[in-house]
Amino acid sequence: MGIGGHLYRGMGSPHDDQIGGNLYWNRLVNYLRPSWGLVLVALFLSLVITGLSLVPPRLIGLIIDKAIGSKDLGRLTIFSFLLLLSYGAEHGLTGVKGWLLGRVGQQVIFDLWQDVYHNLLRLSFNYYDANQTGNIMSRVTSDVGAVERVIVDGVDMLVVASLTLIGVTGMLFHLNWRLALVSLIPIPCLLFLAWLATERMHRVYREVRRKMGEVSALLQDSLSGIREIKSFVREDYQLERLSVRSMDYLSSNLEAIKLWSFFSPVIMTLSSLGTFLVLFFGGRIAILNGSLSPGQVISFLFYVGLFYQPIQRLNWFNHMLQHARASSERIFELIDAAPQIREKPKPVVLPEPIRGEVVYQEVHFSYQEGQEVLHGVSFTASPGEMVALVGPTGAGKSTILRLLPRFYEVDFGNIFIDGVDIKELSLKQLRQNIGIVMQEPFLFNGTILENIAYGKPGATMEEIIQAARLANAHQFITTFPGGYDQQIGERGIRLSVGEKQRIAIARAILKNPPILILDEATSSVDNQTEKLIQQAIEHLLRSRTSFVIAHRLSTVMHAHKILVVDNGTIVESGTHDQLLARQGLYTKLYESQWRGRGFIVAPTGFEPVSDG
Repeated sequence: MGIGGHLYRGMGSPHDDQIGGNLYWNRLVNYLRPSWGLVLVALFLSLVITGLSLVPPRLIGLIIDKAIGSKDLGRLTIFSFLLLLSYGAEHGLTGVKGWLLGRVGQQVIFDLWQDVYHNLLRLSFNYYDANQTGNIMSRVTSDVGAVERVIVDGVDMLVVASLTLIGVTGMLFHLNWRLALVSLIPIPCLLFLAWLATERMHRVYREVRRKMGEVSALLQDSLSGIREIKSFVREDYQLERLSVRSMDYLSSNLEAIKLWSFFSPVIMTLSSLGTFLVLFFGGRIAILNGSLSPGQVISFLFYVGLFYQPIQRLNWFNHMLQHARASSERIFELIDAAPQIREKPKPVVLPEPIRGEVVYQEVHFSYQEGQEVLHGVSFTASPGEMVALVGPTGAGKSTILRLLPRFYEVDFGNIFIDGVDIKELSLKQLRQNIGIVMQEPFLFNGTILENIAYGKPGATMEEIIQAARLANAHQFITTFPGGYDQQIGERGIRLSVGEKQRIAIARAILKNPPILILDEATSSVDNQTEKLIQQAIEHLLRSRTSFVIAHRLSTVMHAHKILVVDNGTIVESGTHDQLLARQGLYTKLYESQWRGRGFIVAPTGFEPVSDG
């Protein structure tokens, strides 16, 4: 949707949509479209500045020949002030152009960020399962900066250098075409070196950007887990890991520096060769036949300096370009990455009011191809029913419910809501009608008010407070100095686990979805907090279809239906009493929990465990 995104790929190749495919300049230049006016003004100023840069060498030659050589003070004054005026105009316009290009650069960064962030929000969970957050952040920050520099500064550098080369070449041939040809002798060698440097440095810079991404990923991981690092006293271990990654990055960067240190002096030396040729051959012409005056030789010398200056700029542009090529590949991988979950072009709309009937029909699923984790899961949740999923750790309970909002796509089988296959629905409508409260809910860095209101944009203060009351959160919120405007820190670090859980429940109550998923909502709290959360959950469960994952079986004894999951399959289904009567896996799980409290399940009820 963005300036350089999918809507503008018609000028490229079909391979542009493939990760790692060829990249085209027109795609990068498209990011200049919103600022074409400023770009055109800047390019016009570049043309004027280039013209002004050609004036001083000629004026200096005239001062030497026409003023100093003729001892003419009048001409000396006029030419000197004209020289000062040309320098002032050139530098003043350069400042104006820099300001214009600065604005263009900020617009380019904004548009690139919008495109990248837009696609990141579209991508499915499987993308984030396979990519580290720090690596993604490295692409969004440093890689975008590298691309912006070559789009804005690089394009300007390329235009100015090209115009200067054309203008200076014309002046050189105007002054003396033979000497002009001599001064161009180093050009073929420079072109060959530039080609050789490009081929080698692109490979090196691609590795540099990849290593930088690895360092960023490790830093992000370490900062997110700083409490675990300190609690396990693993600072030295993390520092060693960072040292290894940093050394890899350093080695790649040193390789780039070594190449640049070799090619740059050679290119500069070849550029200086032009000055030698002009002085040597131009001086001989002036001395032997006098067809060149001293002023003309000096002017020629200045023009040669101007001629090789843009070549050196083009060399620097090539250096920037190799950085940007490696970075742009990484950025366009993000922009081009296709979400696993695809919507229908014309999605079906669920009829209102939504009843909340959910049907799983022979659902198979695998996170990685060939490693199936769900094997033909089938069950029905009637409108308003509470369905509990229990079973050993890793049995597939959470995976079953992650498929309902289409966080992942089923391999085979179907899931229906009110008789409509969820693949026929838009993701927006599907997820708007499902509320989720996780075991460790994520809270954003902001206020309590902002986090609760996240469930319903535009909610009134009365609605937010009512949701907090139903979630048993209002009382502890009002004890904070800031009340609902209290800042809770990154991931809600200033709140206890129970407080975060109740804010998450308030957020879900405010959303008021017809279908609800609770994933271990009370597993990490004390008994008193659990009681408060259970009361909040009772408010949340009313008049809606709900799915509850629980390890504490005592919390789901009154569920309408309990599904016992083992090894990706539903092995038992029924009410609490029905499952106990079967003496199967549910009974073993239930008995093990009570045995841990000093009881056993007996035909007459719970009996204390005997010492024998």
